[in-house]
Amino acid sequence: MKKQISQISFVIITIILLFIIDPTAIKANPNDFDGNNISDLAVGVPYKNVGSTTDAGSVTVIYGVTGGLSGDGDEYWQQNYLDVSDAENYDYFGKVLAVGDFNGDEYYDLAVGVPYEDVGGNGQAGAVNIIYGNPVGGLDVAYNQYWNQNEVGVHGACELDDHFGSALAVGDFNGDGYDDLAIGIPEEDIETLVDAGAVQVLYGTTDGLSADGDEFWNDEGTAEAGDLYGSALAAGDFNMDGYDDLAIGIPSEDLGSIGNAGAVEILYGSGTGLIQRTLENDFWHQGRSGVADTEDANDFFGSSLSTGDFNGDGYSDLAVGVLYEDESGYADAGAVNVFYGSTTGITSDGCDFWHQDVGTIHSRIEADDRFGFALTSGNFDGDGHDDLAVGVPYEHWLDPDTGIVQVLYGTAEGLTDIDNQLWRQDITGIEGSEEADDRFGYALAAGDFNGDGYHDLAVGVPYEAIGSTEQAGAVNVIYGSENKLTADGDQIWYQGYEGLQGTPELGDRFGYALAAIVHPKDEISIYLPLVLNE
Repeated sequence: MKKQISQISFVIITIILLFIIDPTAIKANPNDFDGNNISDLAVGVPYKNVGSTTDAGSVTVIYGVTGGLSGDGDEYWQQNYLDVSDAENYDYFGKVLAVGDFNGDEYYDLAVGVPYEDVGGNGQAGAVNIIYGNPVGGLDVAYNQYWNQNEVGVHGACELDDHFGSALAVGDFNGDGYDDLAIGIPEEDIETLVDAGAVQVLYGTTDGLSADGDEFWNDEGTAEAGDLYGSALAAGDFNMDGYDDLAIGIPSEDLGSIGNAGAVEILYGSGTGLIQRTLENDFWHQGRSGVADTEDANDFFGSSLSTGDFNGDGYSDLAVGVLYEDESGYADAGAVNVFYGSTTGITSDGCDFWHQDVGTIHSRIEADDRFGFALTSGNFDGDGHDDLAVGVPYEHWLDPDTGIVQVLYGTAEGLTDIDNQLWRQDITGIEGSEEADDRFGYALAAGDFNGDGYHDLAVGVPYEAIGSTEQAGAVNVIYGSENKLTADGDQIWYQGYEGLQGTPELGDRFGYALAAIVHPKDEISIYLPLVLNE
């Protein structure tokens, strides 16, 4: 024990000395694709035609610099550039995106879902491409990977309409320093149960993602046809034990006789990877004791998920979208349940229930708004509490489905509606014009795109017309500050603008999916083994 205390003291003294000599030493690791420690933004364009190949899909990467996102050095990716896979009609490459450091080199990598990829003659079986970052120029074709259920060592097998890659989440589930990738397969058949759904987990290594130790999860024992287990995924350390945990959306779960009420299952991380604890404790839904609101048919609780530390206590918290919640007499108005982390993991203690008829939340509740369609979290005002951005893309403002984004700010007590913000196009300083069917807020991502220490918000507007080109798509970027998100310096991005590669074309839907680095590896935790026998 004395030797262990001596080891701990040595490490602490070393860290203190490093910080005195160089205050940036603890935050010197690259936290993005190209190593300049400023977040970059990946933009999915899943309906992009590649040559004569219809809806093959592409991804644009916009790099962050001191002044914010810049079109200089942007990258354009499609499957013809990558090993094994090829651009084909209706692949929808880029419909889902996620970012993580899968090989531990401290340059982040990009996972691209291709849920409608045909594999081995199986139509729409689905696949995931991995593009690795490096210190010279950002993402690079070198060492790229192609994953599907026909790969050696991967559990299961490619089948018609599985849609492998429909959801993605990144976390270090076994605490080895390499990020791991959870992959949703919501229409996987479990024996005779059609579309029961499953989740595949690939673990990171020095060589990137590997099938060694691959895990295959489903709603074992309670799976039902049409559950769509794995439709949404999110990772966070809910019990602060140093291992990331995984939240799995099951939006079509029936609760007794209540069809499509929806649920979320939590798998907890450990030194050996994800584990399933007592299902009774880790299976969350409306109507459960302490959880706000009652379960209703066709609520689809768990359709969207996001994690963040909203009360700043060090435990990750979980936001759950209930897109088709009927509220205040309005059908499908939408709502968000928020659960807080604790030493035992996710708990119903102090959980929140948010919709557009709560307190001082701006805008008014209406039918078919789908509040919670998209969710992301970030610390937009730098106060140490994460904040929650809620996409409401079907909000009718001046015209149908123009869309808005609501932002709830974190405090020591959790999220609050005090000084909440509403963002939309046609607000002074926000680029772009509000038009019917723009669907502002369809996708969301947070990252520090100008390196000032405040998280910024990227908002997908995939149905935005560019000139006379309908549904070409765009992305608005709203920057954080000590005074919360501000329109100052707002940017709008679309293909061909400010040097971005590509040309806006009918139905491209640039901004359909977004990904950025929300919480980079700039806060180092040190774990020492307990050497009780020395």
